Amino acid sequence: MTSAPTDGQRVVVITGAASGIGFATAELFRDLGDLVFGLDIQPGVPEGVEFVECNVGDKSAVDAAIAHCGQFGRIDVLANVAGIVQFGRFEGIEEAEFDRVIAVDLKGPFFLMQAALPFLKACRGNIVNVSSVAGNKAQPYAMAYASAKGGLTMLTKSLALELSPDRVRVNAICPGTVDTPLVAKVAETYPDDLDPRVSDRLMMMLPGRPIAPAELGSAIVYLASKEARMITGAVLAFDGGMT
Repeated sequence: MTSAPTDGQRVVVITGAASGIGFATAELFRDLGDLVFGLDIQPGVPEGVEFVECNVGDKSAVDAAIAHCGQFGRIDVLANVAGIVQFGRFEGIEEAEFDRVIAVDLKGPFFLMQAALPFLKACRGNIVNVSSVAGNKAQPYAMAYASAKGGLTMLTKSLALELSPDRVRVNAICPGTVDTPLVAKVAETYPDDLDPRVSDRLMMMLPGRPIAPAELGSAIVYLASKEARMITGAVLAFDGGMT
């Protein structure tokens, strides 16, 4: 049984907390002394973070997970970090693949924000979504992913306006290439027969060294802080000036 939060301790919910950006973000909030719930489809969240099994693309699973995380009547921070990537030629995208990317990367945050809203309103909490540079700038060979992240970027902006009277802030960060096993695995699957007139432009969109997950975690922590109280509807790019 989870102990109730102490005075000044925030209730923080982070999806995708078993790896990459989500793992780093969970560590940072934990180190600040917050009560952190880490949602993921598999265990492996940081020590001191309560693991909650959840497939974010499944509404019933999301509703159950959020009910557990909101057991104390509030959620101060919801960080939608969980995501999957997709890469390949447009004509080769199967319907099941497209649906899976949309379910995790767009419907997942929608389900989570909707389920958590009563708890967020109760404490004037805030939401930070992890979108992508692909949601702000056209990219080849990633149609399903770009569609989902573009939708998440606009969902963030629209919801920020709608929730402003309730003093619930909604922001997003849009990373370029991040140093995570997931991204590395996708890079290994690049087809060998890409049109150089297109693939060369793709490579131009990946400048410099990859972003460390903790760099993005620090941005999420800042956006969720009192120091960022005047920031809502912001979409912060971490892409080396790409956009």
